[in-house]
Amino acid sequence: MSERDKELAALMLQLTGLDLTTADGRAGAGCILREIEAKAPGALARLRSACTTRGATAH
Repeated sequence: MSERDKELAALMLQLTGLDLTTADGRAGAGCILREIEAKAPGALARLRSACTTRGATAH
């Protein structure tokens, strides 16, 4: 695993500890998601596509 992959994985893991019921938690999640997208453009779209393909999303 490359250093960039490790850094992105660490950022994604930070999302699990956020309380999305608070404004601060939602702001933090947005900040982390923007950082992930800046470091790896298209990463979030690929992740969503992979989850949809596996039936892991509930829309």
